[in-house]
Amino acid sequence: MKEIISLEQSIIATLFNEKLLPVFFDKIRAHHKAILEIDELQKKIIANNFKNDDKDLVFRKLDEYKSDLEKVVSSYFSSLNLEDELLFDAYFTALNTHLETLDETIKRTQDKERFFKLESDSKMLKFRKGVKKSLFNISKLPLKTANVFRKSKKEVVFWQQEIPFKNATEYYFKSDLVNNLCEVINEINKEISEITKTYWSVDKKIDEKIELYLENNIVLDFSDEVLAEVTILPSLETRIENHKKSFQEIFDVIVLNYTNALYKADTIELSANFFKEQNITKYQKDVIEKSYKDALLWQNTFSVFESDWELDIEIFTIIFHVMFKYNELEKSIEKRAALIEKELTILKNYLTNVKSSIANSDTKTAVKATIVNELKSLGKNFNKLIEETTTRITNQEIPLQINDFEENILNVLETLSTKRAISSDNDYTTKTVASSINYISPYELVSYQSWPSLAAKIKQAKLELNLKVTTFIEDINALSQVSQFNLESALSLFDDESQENTSKENTPKKVALEGLERSEEKIEELKNTLVNLNTTNGELLLPSITKFHKSILELTDTENITEIRLAIAKAKSIEKSKLLKEKVINNVKNFVPVAILYGKTKYKRTAASVKSILLRNGLYKEPTDVTSDLSEFLKQAEKALDELPYVYQRLFRSETLQNEALFIGRTNALNTLDNAYNAFQKSQYAATVIIGERGSGKTSLIHNFINKNKKLSKTTFLSTKENISELYELMAFLNTSFEKELATIDEWITYFNTGKKRTIVLEDIQYFYFRKVGGFNVLHELSNLISSTKNSVFWIVTSAKYAFQYLDKSIQISELFAFNIQMLEMDKETMKEALIKRHKISGYNLHFEQPPVAYLSSKFLKSPEEVQQEILKEEFFSDINKIAQSNFRIAFMYWIRSTVKVSGSTIYMRSLKTIDTSFLNKLAPVKLLFLNSILLQERLSLQDIVELSNLNEQQTKNIVHALFENGLLTMDNEKFYMINIFLYRQITTLLKSKNVIH
Repeated sequence: MKEIISLEQSIIATLFNEKLLPVFFDKIRAHHKAILEIDELQKKIIANNFKNDDKDLVFRKLDEYKSDLEKVVSSYFSSLNLEDELLFDAYFTALNTHLETLDETIKRTQDKERFFKLESDSKMLKFRKGVKKSLFNISKLPLKTANVFRKSKKEVVFWQQEIPFKNATEYYFKSDLVNNLCEVINEINKEISEITKTYWSVDKKIDEKIELYLENNIVLDFSDEVLAEVTILPSLETRIENHKKSFQEIFDVIVLNYTNALYKADTIELSANFFKEQNITKYQKDVIEKSYKDALLWQNTFSVFESDWELDIEIFTIIFHVMFKYNELEKSIEKRAALIEKELTILKNYLTNVKSSIANSDTKTAVKATIVNELKSLGKNFNKLIEETTTRITNQEIPLQINDFEENILNVLETLSTKRAISSDNDYTTKTVASSINYISPYELVSYQSWPSLAAKIKQAKLELNLKVTTFIEDINALSQVSQFNLESALSLFDDESQENTSKENTPKKVALEGLERSEEKIEELKNTLVNLNTTNGELLLPSITKFHKSILELTDTENITEIRLAIAKAKSIEKSKLLKEKVINNVKNFVPVAILYGKTKYKRTAASVKSILLRNGLYKEPTDVTSDLSEFLKQAEKALDELPYVYQRLFRSETLQNEALFIGRTNALNTLDNAYNAFQKSQYAATVIIGERGSGKTSLIHNFINKNKKLSKTTFLSTKENISELYELMAFLNTSFEKELATIDEWITYFNTGKKRTIVLEDIQYFYFRKVGGFNVLHELSNLISSTKNSVFWIVTSAKYAFQYLDKSIQISELFAFNIQMLEMDKETMKEALIKRHKISGYNLHFEQPPVAYLSSKFLKSPEEVQQEILKEEFFSDINKIAQSNFRIAFMYWIRSTVKVSGSTIYMRSLKTIDTSFLNKLAPVKLLFLNSILLQERLSLQDIVELSNLNEQQTKNIVHALFENGLLTMDNEKFYMINIFLYRQITTLLKSKNVIH
């Protein structure tokens, strides 16, 4: 029996050491490796000398530390798997294989200790052994009696025992072993948690120093006390050895219990029924369930531990990135300010040269002549220089930088996790029950609690910066007037010499020089304004950024999180109460308006009925002229533009858009252009036409395409200021554009084909024909030029939509192009995004005024103001999209004209519902034909219209004049008549309804 037990002990000890212990020791090794990595990262960051580093570098080093730390922490905790089946799987598999080799039972003679009383036996056991011995003696009495008479005595043998060998082995080395190992496993997990928590404490000490650095702007310095809590980390060998000893002690106890059980099984000391199959299965199930439950509880602990630490890291990462973005904002504004300063220096140098010319004039005659000459130069050259300067300054898009800063922060905030576990039990050295775990959304907490305050300051900063830029531009534009006024004043002194207004202190020369010096001083003041831009921004934004940091740092404390959640819940509850209260108040307030509205509605219906009867009987006739509202609307368009802040004007001007940040939509069109250019590079025919209404963004699309394709061959833009329908005009246009003297299209074909590859953008092909006999010759020649230079020139042609439809029906012009890009109608959301994105950059608030009450629903009148504004906003965008459709220019012009006033930081918008264009339906057919003629070529001179008209010259002029006076037509370059952009959509819709265009 000893040999069997010894053999089993040896075999199972081998399985225990090879299949079970390595699983736990590998866990210890993995943890030790992670801790060493954390230890190295912490010592590295603490050893840094930040005294000589600028803030940007400090934050980058800290961010690098947090990023590396997060990778280690996340990787380690993700690797933890405490599920019982995985921990014991290899051992159980090997043990089960071994158990299959064992005998179910072993029979042997019981030891005498099973019959004789031992000192260690209990009283009950001693009594039972006495009874057993007596019964044994009685059972052997016949044998003993017979032995008296036998010469050869028979041996008196103790009773047999049948040991359930396999089940007993499984019981002790599977179930009982796992049951006894639970405590050791708990100790391992506790040790892992304790050591990890120590290093988390170090990270918290580092965080405290960073917080002081952020709050007090002191030098970041990590002293040795940061590592004071870190005791000497036990070596891996020591840790494994300690736990190995515990494992071995438990195993030895199991072996001892197992040995004793085998000797006592199937005796009065240990019933064989104890090792029945069902008993073994039940015990094993209970042990596994207990082990699995403990594993889950530890898994809870580590999950919350990971979540808590990673949330700390996440919060500081947000802080660092906000500071990165703010530093980028400062550098961006500083860079742009430096460029603007150079532009101001150019202006100052111009004035310095003027001052020098006057100062170097010795005689009165010379001074007068110089002032006269400089006045002429100022009126022409300096004004042009100022115009170019202001354009370059506004192109710097300084307010847009704060908008980019805001969007960048929002993008960073979106990286915040939406689910983190927190526990009311912060003791990570013990098991954690699921009921103590709650889940939070850091993104929601930050968005609701911390971000709104900073967002409000960013909005204020945008507004203030816009105001500064507007004032800045106004001051620069005033320089010319100031300089001219002073020189004119100086010149007037020569005319007043007879009145003795001049003196040594007030000579023309001195007045002129002093005036120019004041202009130079003004330029220096503007330079100082540029220098102070970042200072002003910092004074406004930095305190809010600091407040934002403090607010999100509160999330690193679980108690604070609970308070914040309660505060948010309370705030939401108050908001609901306010909405309910406002609803009640609004119901009361709106009672009278609703009653009035009801009366007005009844009146209108009655009036409409009467009006209808009068119309049917010919007693009343609808007015057919332009309504006064629309007439006023059209007349004040440019005036409205001039009254808006300069920055706001530029955001919604109709000039070609070249700012990629503001380019919206047209993805498919850009892809088609890319495909066309790729085809051209492969020597395939790739002539491309872009078709769209005036203002639909054709040229903006091309600029965006060119800006994104830096390797594009040399690009030339061809755009004519005149309408061309004769071949000699085409030759003159090409010669002027390319500074050549070529006489025929064949010469141009040879010129393009012998030169380097190039890109030519021919804009507005509708200006190259005239609807008369021979009026298409220029287009035929252009077609020949385009098709004959397909391998050397990448042609991009733009065309007005309705002109192209006419040309396609007339001369099948679409056959000329391999790629056809239609500027399709934009959806409401894209148009809304284009408008809101521009408005948002300005930093102003929006307030939409109500249309007449006839347009207001009862639901609207019952809603609180915030809801009403949302309704009016959506209706405004729906209305403007119906008018503009695919046309950005129309949308922008209607947006600008819809501004009623600017008050403080709010722009007030009037409703588009009040614009009445029903008079267009009353236009005479001849006027519609005139409008259609202009639409098909986009612009026509009066002489062109006369030539196309079937009426005599005077009749034609009268109609054109009437269309112009009524606002249906506008003038371009004081020569060409064009359809008023404000009525473009309504006129094209009307012409479509008459089947004139499609």
